[in-house]
Amino acid sequence: MPDVGFRKWLELDYEVMTDERAVVSIDLSEHKVNVRGVAHGGVVASLVDVAMGTAAGGGNYDTRKRLVATQELKVNYLAPAKGDRLTATANVVRAGSRTIVVTCDVMTDTGVHCATALGTFMTRRFSPGDPERLKERD
Repeated sequence: MPDVGFRKWLELDYEVMTDERAVVSIDLSEHKVNVRGVAHGGVVASLVDVAMGTAAGGGNYDTRKRLVATQELKVNYLAPAKGDRLTATANVVRAGSRTIVVTCDVMTDTGVHCATALGTFMTRRFSPGDPERLKERD
């Protein structure tokens, strides 16, 4: 299943999707930056949320191993997110039976570490629209 809605608008590139690790990139088009050419904080936070959720779930939509939802998200903006592309690398710190803690670092295409984040994700029940293969795990 391809990205839909807001995730489709973001035009994300899933470079790595393994259990407990994800690398997700986004091109900074004119609609995603402010008048100074810096990525909007909400775009950076969205990239972080998707990357961490992908790592926590063990993949994206059709490949994930767990159904998860964001419970908490904290982003520290370290430097202006300028350039043509941002890349978020997310790694699971610990996965429990109900919650998963994930860290994420965001780099610009020029090598600037522009954001770091910490997130908590909760496992959730199957709902309509989820891949059928995950239904029996509920």
